[in-house]
Amino acid sequence: MTIDAIIGSALTRYERESDRYLKLSARVAEICRVEIVEGHAIRAQVTSRVKSPKSFEGKLRRLAKHQPEAVKSVDAVFDSVRDLAGVRVATYDKELEDKVVATLQARFRGPSGAPLQPEKRDKRANDPSNFYRATHCDVFLLPEDLAGAYSNLLDTPCEVQVCSLMAHVWNEIEHDIRYKRLSAALSPAEHELLVSLGHLSRAGDGVVSRLLAATDARLRSRSGDFEDVYDFVARMRQWFPGADFATHAGQLFEELELLGLRAPKDLEAVLGSTADLEARAQNELARLDAALRAGGHTRHALEPSSSDLLLVLLLPKLARKIVENHPADRGIGGPPRIAWIAARYEEHPRLEANG
Repeated sequence: MTIDAIIGSALTRYERESDRYLKLSARVAEICRVEIVEGHAIRAQVTSRVKSPKSFEGKLRRLAKHQPEAVKSVDAVFDSVRDLAGVRVATYDKELEDKVVATLQARFRGPSGAPLQPEKRDKRANDPSNFYRATHCDVFLLPEDLAGAYSNLLDTPCEVQVCSLMAHVWNEIEHDIRYKRLSAALSPAEHELLVSLGHLSRAGDGVVSRLLAATDARLRSRSGDFEDVYDFVARMRQWFPGADFATHAGQLFEELELLGLRAPKDLEAVLGSTADLEARAQNELARLDAALRAGGHTRHALEPSSSDLLLVLLLPKLARKIVENHPADRGIGGPPRIAWIAARYEEHPRLEANG
């Protein structure tokens, strides 16, 4: 087949299968938004897209010119092009990019079930005028994600890009101006302004980080009910200063709201004394985690540097109520993590605080 024939056949196949990629990008975006961003109280924007046929054709023609082996057959095309379905996680704080990538590695897999291998790209290391920076991850859904309508997504990759919002601004503008240009090199003025924008975006990352730190400081001084999950995390960090309390805090915050525990005083009424709270929590978490593992319950592990420290102290009085809040919640992938942990706690008397 000629290159034109291969590209034409690849486009026909892509248009025929486009609903799969739409479904995949939406599902991966939902997981990123609910489980990763909201679940860990990360300030970020999650967006998704599928590559348009026109964009796909343009990419194939560039590949034909620079990597002809990638378009030697229709199968080779779909093996080479990994970003037909795409999701972007743009964090407000640059410092949280690595945390998002780590949670992606824990939540998804790479090809054939292998561990996910992120690819960090910072083009300025080789070209001082190129400020592109992002981490790319080709993710595949887990077997438990492939039930029902998602069963035809087996072994189908979705590219997830992680970067800061400031980096995203530069990446998008540069992509549209340079990468998508149809002819002619950038003018000196365009090049100079892109470099200026790049410096501003890098400086902006630092400003945003300081702004969010100042916001946390303001929230810690508040009293009364928690305003939102970020307020909850900021104030609970005073009780657990050695933990990354934002980890798993989203689901815990939602559960506490359901239980009517909306302020520190409400939590104190359940916990009793808050003296040596973190040390007590670490001891209890280690004991419960060991008991879970001994019982073969490994679907979700308790994490010693997370909001699990508060959860384990609340379980003796709240586990049954948490389970009752999710009586039939068995959607794709099973019950929410917090309900799973509470149910295991309820099922096994040896896990009880005084057991």
